[in-house]
Amino acid sequence: MRNAVVVSTWAGNPSRYLFDLCESLNRHPAGTDYALVLSANGLDYSPPSELAPLFTEIFTRDNTGYNLGAWDHAWRRLPDYDYFLFLQDDCVVLSDNWLQHFVRCFESTPKCGLVGETLPEGWGRPWTVLTSLQRMDRKDREPVKRAAWASFIRQTMAQWGIPEGETGLHIPTVVHFTSRSILEEVDGYNYGRTIEEAIAAEIGFSRKIEALGYTLVQIGRHRHSVIGHRQWPRNKFFARLKRSFVKRLARDYWVPKGQSRGF
Repeated sequence: MRNAVVVSTWAGNPSRYLFDLCESLNRHPAGTDYALVLSANGLDYSPPSELAPLFTEIFTRDNTGYNLGAWDHAWRRLPDYDYFLFLQDDCVVLSDNWLQHFVRCFESTPKCGLVGETLPEGWGRPWTVLTSLQRMDRKDREPVKRAAWASFIRQTMAQWGIPEGETGLHIPTVVHFTSRSILEEVDGYNYGRTIEEAIAAEIGFSRKIEALGYTLVQIGRHRHSVIGHRQWPRNKFFARLKRSFVKRLARDYWVPKGQSRGF
C-alpha cells in the first residue's frame, strides 16, 4: 500500500506553521513509507525554499474551499496512492510511528471508512435534539445558536444530496485518514464558498461515509493523541491537569488595575 500525507496551507498562513509541522515529521519516525504532498490555496503561493525539497508534489490552486478544497484537489491528482492522511499545516506530530498507527487502525477496524483525532460527543445526538431550542446539558450555553447552526447544516447537506443520518456525528477536518476507494465511493469532499458552508461540508463528509455503512473511528482514547493541533490541546489527564492549574494560577494572581497584591 502506498501512502500520501497531504498537507493543506494557504498564502496567508504564517510560514512557522509549516516549519513546525515539518520539524515534527522529521523528529518522529512514521513507521511506514509515505510521500509528503503540499496543497496550497493561492495561485501565487510559494513554499519556504528550505522546505520545498521535502515535498514529492506541490500543488497550487485558487483560494477557495478552505482546507477541504486543497485536500480534494490533491487526492484527485495522486492516482498512485492507496491511503491518504490529510493534515492542516498547523498540525504537529506528537508520537513515533504516527502514520503506522493510522494505517493499522484503518485496516484492523471492520468496515472502517474514516479515522481522525476526535469524535465530538455533542454532535452524536439526534438531529431533533441538535435543532431543539432546549439546553442539552450544562455545557450547552447557547442552545439558540446551536439549533440555528444544526438547522443550517441540515439544509446545506440536503441541497448537496448528502444523507443526514440519525445524528451529526463527524470527525473534524483537522486530521483525516482514509483510503482511495472510500474517497472514490463518496466522490471526495464537498466544500463551500463561505465558512458556514465549509462547516457543513466538514460534517457532510463523515455523514456520506457513514451513510454507506462505514465506521468513523477516533484513533486514540483521548483527542489529538497522535497528531496535535494549535486550536485543540491534548486531552490526556496530565494535559488537562496542567491547563486547570494554569487557569487557577491566573485567577488567583490576577489583580484589578490600580490595586496591589500586597507584597
